[in-house]
Amino acid sequence: MVVVAAPNSIQTEKIVSINLPTIDLSKERTTVAKLIVKASEEFGFFNVINHRIPQHIIDNMEEAGFEFFAKPASQKAKLASNYGCKRIGFNGDVGEVEYLLLNGSDSHIAKLSTTISNGPSDF
Repeated sequence: MVVVAAPNSIQTEKIVSINLPTIDLSKERTTVAKLIVKASEEFGFFNVINHRIPQHIIDNMEEAGFEFFAKPASQKAKLASNYGCKRIGFNGDVGEVEYLLLNGSDSHIAKLSTTISNGPSDF
């Protein structure tokens, strides 16, 4: 899942730095599974290391994500049926979060990437 802050930020918005858990995929499989569950329950997010995804692919995906989320909402909705935008916040803390849910299969991501980006797909 890709989550990006809405382009219209609130002037009083505060960014809080936290230390997210780091999951090392080179560790034993059952250990990794337990760490993922714990990190998901406690934070909802985590960093992953030793995933063997080349940096140029990560860079290309980030660039395509920024290009996609910079488009007008109507265009994003037409390009990806799994795009969404929700208003969030409680007790006066308001904002928006945009998201694009991705199926984890290589073929699905490759197919979707051709609709949300004008760049080449080099998986």
